[in-house]
Amino acid sequence: MGLFVHLYIDPEDISSEQWEGTYQESLALLRAFPAPLIRIASEEIGSSKRFAYVADLVRDPGTQDECWWVVGDSVSGKRAEDFRLFRHRERQFDAFLERRDLVKRYDATKDVLWAPVDSLDYIDGNGIDLFGAKTQGYPYHLAILAVAILFETRFPEQCYLFGDIESTQIGHMCRWVHETLDTPLITPVCLDAQRLYRRISALYEDPRHAIARFQTLFVGSDTEEFESLLRYAERRAVLNVFMEELGRYSSLNQYGAIRLISKFLSATRDLGELIEIVLRIAEQDKKTEDWNLEALLGVLCRHYLTFPCEERKPLDVLDHPQDKLATIDDALSQAFMIVAGRPTEIDAHQKAPEVLETFCATEPEKRAVFQEIISTAEQAAREQLEEMEALIREREQQQEDGQEDGQEDGQKDIPPRETTARISRPIGASGGRDISEAQIYILAQVERQTDQFVEEEESTRNIGKQLRWLMVEISTAFKSQDREHYLRGIYDAATKSGFALQEAAWKVIDGEENIEILKGLFALSLIDNREMQFWHWRIHIMESPPLWRHLIDVSEK
Repeated sequence: MGLFVHLYIDPEDISSEQWEGTYQESLALLRAFPAPLIRIASEEIGSSKRFAYVADLVRDPGTQDECWWVVGDSVSGKRAEDFRLFRHRERQFDAFLERRDLVKRYDATKDVLWAPVDSLDYIDGNGIDLFGAKTQGYPYHLAILAVAILFETRFPEQCYLFGDIESTQIGHMCRWVHETLDTPLITPVCLDAQRLYRRISALYEDPRHAIARFQTLFVGSDTEEFESLLRYAERRAVLNVFMEELGRYSSLNQYGAIRLISKFLSATRDLGELIEIVLRIAEQDKKTEDWNLEALLGVLCRHYLTFPCEERKPLDVLDHPQDKLATIDDALSQAFMIVAGRPTEIDAHQKAPEVLETFCATEPEKRAVFQEIISTAEQAAREQLEEMEALIREREQQQEDGQEDGQEDGQKDIPPRETTARISRPIGASGGRDISEAQIYILAQVERQTDQFVEEEESTRNIGKQLRWLMVEISTAFKSQDREHYLRGIYDAATKSGFALQEAAWKVIDGEENIEILKGLFALSLIDNREMQFWHWRIHIMESPPLWRHLIDVSEK
C-alpha cells in the first residue's frame, strides 16, 4: 500500500526541443522548492563505499544520461521512492517508442486519456507513466506535483496527472508554480470535470463506457463526480450506472452502499427518487428484506440524515484536515477506522418530519413503523455523538494535563522545535522576499512531518550504554586507535545495514578527531535492526553532531 503520483504521457507529438525546455523548467522548480530536495548518491572512499543524500539533484550532467533525481527533502528528513526525469527526450522514451507497436493498449490515434473498453477501470492511459512511484504523502510529494502540473500545462493534450491528490494541494501548488516561473497554468484535467468528460465522451460511442472512464480518472470527491456526471452526461445513463453499482451490494448497511447513497443525496437532494431506485433494484434483483424501505430509512437516520450539520461536528475529529498533506500513516489510520466501524454520515440533511412524509408517500400504511424507525435510529446516532464528544473532552483534558506537567518540569519556555538540530540546509531561499501563501502551505507540511525527538540527550545516553555492551562483546573490533579504521568501519557498516546520511553529516563524521566518538558511531552503525523507531533514532543521532558526546557519556567541558 502506498500514496502515489502518476504522470501519464504520450510523447509522440512532443519535440526534443520542447521536452528539454520543460525539463529545464522542472529543474528550476525543484531547486526553488522551499524545503531543499535531495537525491541519493553512492560515494567511493578509498576501498569503501557509502551512500549519501545530496543536494545536487542532477546526475550525469552534460551527458546523454543527464537526469534530475529526487527521493525526499533535507529538512523533514522524510524520504520514499525515487522520481527521476531525463533531460533528453530520446533517452526518456527510446524503449517505449521502439516497442509502441507491440503495446496492446496503445493507440497513436487516440487521446492519452483513452483505454480499451475492457480496461476502463485502469488508471493508466494511452501512453507511458513517467513517475508512478510512492511519495507516501511526504513533503516532496508537493514538489513532484508541481513538476506534473508544469508538464500538463506545457503538453495538455499529451499527458495527465493522476494519483493520491486532491484539490487543496493542487490549488496551492498551481499558485506556487505560477509565482515561481511566472507562467499561466491550467487545472489538471483529472480535477476539471467538464473538460475531462468532454474529452472522454468523444472517445466512446456508448455513454456507459464514457461514464466508467470518467469515474476512474476523476480525482475530485464522490459528490463532485456524481454532480458532474448529472450535469454533463445523459441523466438516464448516469442513473442506470448508479443502479448497477448500488445493486451489487447485498445490504444497504454495507459501507460502499452507504457511500453511494450519500453521494446521490448530496448531489440531488431527491429522497423520493432514491426511494424509487432502491425499490426498483429490490424488484429487479429479487433482493432480501435488507432492501426494503424500512432498511433504507434506518440507514439514513443512523447516519445522521436528519441531524443538522452543526450537530454533527464531533464527527469532524475523525476526518483528515484538508489543509494537511495526508501521509501513508494517515491513510492507514483512516482505513483502520473504517474497518473498525467508524461513524459515517450521509452528506445531506433533511428534517425528520419531511423524511417521514416522503416515505409515507410511497407506503402510507407504514407510518407508525417509519416513525418508530426514525426515533430509534436517531437515538442510536445521538448516543454515538455523545460518545464522540466524551472522547474529545477526554483527549483535550489529557493535552491540558500534559502541558501542565511540562510547565512543572521547567519546560514552559522551551519552544517545541528547540531540539538538537539535524544537519540540513536551511528552509527556503526567498532572498528576503515575503513568503507567499503557497510557500506557507508547503512549509507547514514540512513542519508537521518533521519528527520531534523528545529527551534526546537522555535517550542517546541510554543507547550509548547498550553500545558499550556491544563493544565488550566484540572487543577486537574496538581495540584499534586508528581513526581511519573506524571511518572505514562506519562506511562499510552503513552500506551493509542499508542506510544513508545527508552529505553534510558525512563531512562532519569525516572530520571527527575524537576516537571514542568514532567508536560510538561505528558501534551504532553495526547494529542490524530495522525496527522503524530505532532506524529513525540511529539516523537522527548520526546526523546530529551535538548528540555524539552523549553516546560515550562525555561531560561537556
